[in-house]
Amino acid sequence: MLTTRLALTAILVLAAPGARAADPVLETLLKAADIPFKVDEDGDYKIVYEWSKDKRSQLVYVSGTTEELAGVTLYEIFSPASVLADGAIDPALARRLLGENATYKFGAWEISGKNLYFGGKVPAGISASHFEALVNTVASTADDMEKELTPGKDDL
Repeated sequence: MLTTRLALTAILVLAAPGARAADPVLETLLKAADIPFKVDEDGDYKIVYEWSKDKRSQLVYVSGTTEELAGVTLYEIFSPASVLADGAIDPALARRLLGENATYKFGAWEISGKNLYFGGKVPAGISASHFEALVNTVASTADDMEKELTPGKDDL
């Protein structure tokens, strides 16, 4: 009877809305890159980058959900740069960011909901050192924009 209850409890926990299994491949990659992380309530991997010289930090996420393209498994790395008032972006800034997108070797600006993000997608088989470099690129690009759009603040 106790075994049946424990099994039923385990099934209910696994089937709970919003519950996601950890991604062992991604966790191995993050650990190999020596990037500390926590899994948030959405199942995304939350990273906090800190620059002691500038006394700043930046949130970065790696999506806990993979995507497939032509048989390649992809992870999305993204970092918020701004919360947009009323979800609207100034047209001049939007034009500027679209133009900047063409100059980046990795990543692009995107809007989701009321947030401006910088992010990019990487293949699951990437090396730990390359992965760390791309996470750092996303973090620093988003933080630079946050500094520009909200001088003196470090909310993201």
